[in-house]
Amino acid sequence: MGTCTYTIAKTCGSDSTLPSFKAGVPFSRCHSVIDPKIYLDNCVYDLCMNNGLKEMLCQALTSYADACRKEGVAISDWRTPTGCSLPCQENSQYKACGSACPATCNDQAAPNNCSLPCVETCQCNEGFVLDAGKCIPKASCGCKFNGHLYALGEQFWGDRTCTRRCLCDPQTRQVSCQASGCRTGEQCRVENGIQNCYPSSYGTCSASGDPHYISFDGKKFDFQGTCLYQFTGLCIKSQDLVDFQVLVQNDHRGSQVVSFTKVVQVKVYEVDIVISRENTGRVMVSLSNLSALSCKISIYRRGQEAVVQTDFGLTVAFDWQSRITVTAPSTYAGAVCGLCGNFNGDKSDELTTRGGTLAPNPTVFGQSWKVKDIPGCVEVAKDECSDLEAVERSQRGMNGECGILLDKSGPFRECHSKVDPEGYFQDCVYDYCFFKGQQAVICQLITSYATACHAAGVTIYAWRTNSFCSKWKQLGTIFCDES
Repeated sequence: MGTCTYTIAKTCGSDSTLPSFKAGVPFSRCHSVIDPKIYLDNCVYDLCMNNGLKEMLCQALTSYADACRKEGVAISDWRTPTGCSLPCQENSQYKACGSACPATCNDQAAPNNCSLPCVETCQCNEGFVLDAGKCIPKASCGCKFNGHLYALGEQFWGDRTCTRRCLCDPQTRQVSCQASGCRTGEQCRVENGIQNCYPSSYGTCSASGDPHYISFDGKKFDFQGTCLYQFTGLCIKSQDLVDFQVLVQNDHRGSQVVSFTKVVQVKVYEVDIVISRENTGRVMVSLSNLSALSCKISIYRRGQEAVVQTDFGLTVAFDWQSRITVTAPSTYAGAVCGLCGNFNGDKSDELTTRGGTLAPNPTVFGQSWKVKDIPGCVEVAKDECSDLEAVERSQRGMNGECGILLDKSGPFRECHSKVDPEGYFQDCVYDYCFFKGQQAVICQLITSYATACHAAGVTIYAWRTNSFCSKWKQLGTIFCDES
């Protein structure tokens, strides 16, 4: 040990000024069981090296007190005379020798049946018991059911098959159950230790490039309108389903015959969320109740995308450029409508208009889901590129650009059997033709295929290089506008 000139030996009990390790004071009964010399020496050294810091004294005395209790020696109050108080939470008090088995909501008689030696503790006051680390009134304890404790007002499943829904009644503090079950599109299972009814599957709708749509049921089509449209939303209202709406606005970018997604707007829980190319890296949120955002909606960045996720399983992702994906739980199957279709598993009726009739082509279908005209917006039919066939032949023979999607030895080779690359290749060629091979355009389509492969659980290999589709980097911030 080092040397010290600070005089503090008396504080640890080497003279009569303060009671501590000294005989005839709180620890005297323990001296014959545990020699206090080493504790005294450590106390003096720690205080000396820390310039008399009171916390060092309290730690040294606590160490000796704990050692004595472990040997079954009763220790009288040493904290009051030394000023080493132990802060206790609300509705509790300090006990130098309290029960090691505190009364809880689960077992209020625990102290009476405890065989462990006493411990220094903060003990709940009379009429209070420990619950989740806090001392609460006994009357606030919940209900016991099948050996488990449930909070007042808490709902839970009373069996392992989700056929009995139970409630801990706040008034009677008794459990009442009634017959129930999972909704269509759900299954009873345990996730993260919690039993509940969870979606049996999920459906994904996407738009990328100029834009190329893939509906929930896998229908592929192109629509070039630049007004504001309903991408998807709840159309068959139900008390069991949360209402939501996802809107998109497209714009021309370098060509008047094709368009790209520019703005994505999500409306849910009276919260309005806007993700736009104009505010790349940011998400604009307008809400009247901040708790709705914090408890029911999550907004975060995932790679190059902004992601909006709800507590009922809806996920909306937009890359601030042109690619949007919406994932909805199977509970919404057949209950949604918009450009993404009705999610009923049938491709043949995917182009159903707002009026309920089957559209003859994607242009008529898309026009029916217009929500609002935007100044200067147009709705034109899909145009064809005169060099399309030649571009397709050229790209099929390459292992780069659009051809990378079909390359049997390329980075997506393991995905071909899971996600057919042909549709993505055709979209890539179409955009390549119109935009004269602009890399930024075709990279969006290749990224869409990569995303689909990841969603299918397939490993893909590095396909970006410093000269091809290198990742653009931006810092993002989420802004909330309380109104």
